Amino acid sequence: MTERDCYLSVMENNREPMLHPSPEEARASLEDVRRMGVALADRMVTPWWFYPGLGLYEALLVTSISFPKVLSWPAILIGLACLGLLVRKYQRQTGLGMSNQYFALASGWIIAMLAVILAAIVVNLLVDQPVVVAATGVFVFVATVVLGGRADTAMRNRLRHGHANPVIR
Repeated sequence: MTERDCYLSVMENNREPMLHPSPEEARASLEDVRRMGVALADRMVTPWWFYPGLGLYEALLVTSISFPKVLSWPAILIGLACLGLLVRKYQRQTGLGMSNQYFALASGWIIAMLAVILAAIVVNLLVDQPVVVAATGVFVFVATVVLGGRADTAMRNRLRHGHANPVIR
């Protein structure tokens, strides 16, 4: 552990006395943090199959509301099992775990994705027509693939450059 690492760890801890790094040491520490963000952004490339798989899960979740009770619970359980496998495969392939801290890096895109899912659930509850249910499932799938890719881009931009995507913050 270098002296610069000690400065970073002390800055995060309020219980220890604050060390005062020189301006050069502070700049070097910030540059280390920037380089780590770029390295993480380079590793954080989501496999092509992740968002289509997540979209299928979300479409199943949204449409299973209108299934007969005998089928809806098994569909939800199968969907959850598949979601677990999807996340484990992602973690194994990228070496990165899922974290709620990703939300802070692309909150606008993730909120948009959640809004689409909630709107689809409300539509399915209000209009119990098979064609509408199927259409909301397709819409949720497409929205997940599109918004998921944009959220990834926003997260990588934020890690690389320290700012959010200018379209949605």
